[in-house]
Amino acid sequence: MFELFKSGLISKKALLILNYSKININENQLAILLIIMELSNEDQKNFTPSEIAQHMMISKEEIEHEISELLKNRIIKLEQKGKKTILDLTPLFNRLLVDLEEEHSKLKTDNTYNFIEKILNYKLNKQEIDKIEDYIELGISKPKIMSVINDNKINNIDELFKKLEEQSKKTSVKITMYNWLND
Repeated sequence: MFELFKSGLISKKALLILNYSKININENQLAILLIIMELSNEDQKNFTPSEIAQHMMISKEEIEHEISELLKNRIIKLEQKGKKTILDLTPLFNRLLVDLEEEHSKLKTDNTYNFIEKILNYKLNKQEIDKIEDYIELGISKPKIMSVINDNKINNIDELFKKLEEQSKKTSVKITMYNWLND
């Protein structure tokens, strides 16, 4: 799905509008994100709440609160590039793509990762589950994890984490090179 998205066959704005509620974004947050995406260009990718408020019917204080919620929930992040602070929408689109991929998978409701335990014949501890959730947040979906296990004939948890680390580096390189703010 990421390849379809990256190639432009799936519109970022349409994907966001049709699926925002699945990742617990409210309508004000959606509007803020869409305004930022619409106003962004190569020179400017970040906007003050006052600039965003010019295009909305809520106060700049409400906008500040909504943006802080997006940051707190790790939907967006701010990156320092030299003297500039740049808004990074990578976590937003990672979550959307992972959620959609999992929605069409039988693994959607497996929040304890029983599928990994069954395949590896191994009981995961809390720390290992947290580590798997970190990989999922980086954009590696449950179906992708299952595929990594099967394709590489992995039979232990250390091997799995090694492969997931390799996969996360490949994925993050592709994602960071993609300009999420431009269509």
